[in-house]
Amino acid sequence: MESIVFPELDCPFPRVVNVHADAVHRGSVDWVRRFQLIPKEQNFRLFDAIGIGWLVARTHPDSPLDDLQLISDWHAWLFILDDVRDDSEVNRDPEALSNMDNRFLDILEGKNPNKWDIPLVLALNELRSRLSEYVKARKLSGVWLRRFIRTIKDTFEVSLWEADNRAREVTPGIESYLRMRRLAGGLSIITELTEIIEGIHLPHEVREHPTVRRLTDASDNVICWANDILSLDKELEHDEVNNLIVVLSVTEDFTMQQAVDRAAEMYEAEMDLFVDLEQNLPSFGLALDSALERYISLLRARIRGVIDWSYESVRYRATLESDVKI
Repeated sequence: MESIVFPELDCPFPRVVNVHADAVHRGSVDWVRRFQLIPKEQNFRLFDAIGIGWLVARTHPDSPLDDLQLISDWHAWLFILDDVRDDSEVNRDPEALSNMDNRFLDILEGKNPNKWDIPLVLALNELRSRLSEYVKARKLSGVWLRRFIRTIKDTFEVSLWEADNRAREVTPGIESYLRMRRLAGGLSIITELTEIIEGIHLPHEVREHPTVRRLTDASDNVICWANDILSLDKELEHDEVNNLIVVLSVTEDFTMQQAVDRAAEMYEAEMDLFVDLEQNLPSFGLALDSALERYISLLRARIRGVIDWSYESVRYRATLESDVKI
């Protein structure tokens, strides 16, 4: 059996935490209980212990309580959806997964829930209503909400690709995996939600400028690759094929230790690229430059916050506290 030593993942950005961290965490825990999203008490206590509100407080250090609560509850829903999929056969059944996701999309597009819907559907309906009211109250364009829903749909489509890989027990190639991983991680959903809640107005030509696009991709990559490293123990238990270390071990014929070390090198290189890109941004004019700097500051906070939370949360404690034996 191979014993894997995990590297310490460094981050150059300062730690920041929202003053509402504890309050928003309690709010999300209560919200999850109200919708009975986690019926087993033991699993509910574990969800409480992972500190979802503290994750959001680290990644949105300046948001007011009400805004932070909406973001935190969306995070809670996405985390629980991920766990429901991991703990059921739906993750290896593209057809069943597609049926589940289509019902979620129905709700996001405005259809009403019915008495047969599962708690995740009912909770999503409430989140959609809250976000719609938020957009209306701030007189934001409906384009924002449609773009948000489109991003969720794109993420669901990637989850079908992952489910097909699991069903066929096929490890994806490195290029296709890296291309799909950013969407699979749900970070595009969080980016769109952040722009709505934080009121960051970046026009398409700024968002999709090659430097800004690559900067955003780099921030997503470091988070996704860090997650693949830190969640390896859990994912090996589930025979997960959609993981950077697993992909590297198969495509490069690496041992697991070599794959972990290579993934850590990729993480460090992408972090260095992010720092370099943010120091060499083009100018779009005073107003847009200010909005872009705020956007990038949130990317920095998200990178630092997710990594710090990953080391502190019980969610990945098995990997972090002991070597993995395979």
